[in-house]
Amino acid sequence: MEINWIAVAVTALVPMIVGFVYYHPQVLGGSWMRANGFTLESVGNGPKPVLYLAALGLSFLLSMFVCVNVTGPGQDVAPDGHSYATFGHGVVHGIIISILLVLPILGTMSVFEKRGWNWVFVNLGYWMVTLVVMAGILSAWR
Repeated sequence: MEINWIAVAVTALVPMIVGFVYYHPQVLGGSWMRANGFTLESVGNGPKPVLYLAALGLSFLLSMFVCVNVTGPGQDVAPDGHSYATFGHGVVHGIIISILLVLPILGTMSVFEKRGWNWVFVNLGYWMVTLVVMAGILSAWR
């Protein structure tokens, strides 16, 4: 299996870009703050720059995981000649990873941390959008 490291590096930026939009107070940031019991004052100016670097490093690890799952063995061309190297193919992988991996993790966390389903679905929405875009890019840009 050959990894396109440029695609992995580019898609590592996707969680941050989607997060800036998704968690903006005018989009779903207000719902996210209510689900966590935050206010604009308690959130302040956001994380320190070093935390963004840590998040970027973690995003790179996620990008590598998605790349291996989307472009791994048997993910090139089907026996009938259909190419799997498409954005749509990656979208399907992103949805599957979101439902079968992210949802159980967030659901379990919500049970033991006594969080509501609103918290689960706000965060699941973010991760689903993020993983769909990441997997779509990685699948198409091999």
